[in-house]
Parts: sequence; C-alpha cells; structure tokens
Amino acid sequence: MKHTLYILALAASAATISSCGGIRSGAGGASTGSYINDGHYSVNPLDLVPVGDRITYTIDISTPEGRQKLQGISLPDAKQLAETEASRKYNCDRLIDPRFDFLKKGKRILRITVDGRPGNFRTRDK
Repeated sequence: MKHTLYILALAASAATISSCGGIRSGAGGASTGSYINDGHYSVNPLDLVPVGDRITYTIDISTPEGRQKLQGISLPDAKQLAETEASRKYNCDRLIDPRFDFLKKGKRILRITVDGRPGNFRTRDK
C-alpha cells in the first residue's frame, strides 16, 4: 500500500513538473502575444511622399558646433547624425535616397555632407 501511494505521488509530481515546464514567458519562452519588428516594415498603411527638390546639408569642423558634433564619432554615426540634422532643418520625416560625401584625416571625420530628397509620411487612403 505504501509502495502504491509512493508511485502515485511520484507520478503526480512528475506530471505537475512536466506541465509547468512548457509555460514560459519572455525571451526564452513561448510567444507573449506581442511582436516587435526592428526592420523598416510597418503594419500602419503609410507612404513616404517626396516634398520639394533635393536638399544638401553639411557638418564641418570649421565651425565650433560642427567640431563638437564630429568629435570622436564613427562614420556610420556621422552619416546618421547628418541625415537626422538635415531632416530637422528642412522639416521632413526622412530623406529619400540619401547620398553621403565625407572628408577624413586618419580616423577623424573633418566634414560630412548629405544630400537627398525630403519626404514626409502620409496615411494611405483605404
């Protein structure tokens, strides 16, 4: 009798442990119902519409502000900074087809220029 109770208790605890093992959340577990998309795809129906002619924006170390912005920055970060600053200056959401020109001396960036067409996001009509 004791042996049967021991086997039943062991089977019940094994069933409980195995059923709880499948319930996980967070990065290592099952889907939590939320999805993060880190690409350039959006579930919102938006279009990037060009507004105006091509623009040009330059950050140069000849100015105190430019020297401070470009101090100790890598080339990819400088490209992103130039694109962001141009978008702010020309009041647009993004640049369409941005092109970069830069001048380096060793690892230091002396000047970076971005040109592109300003674009704004607009909602698609359904």
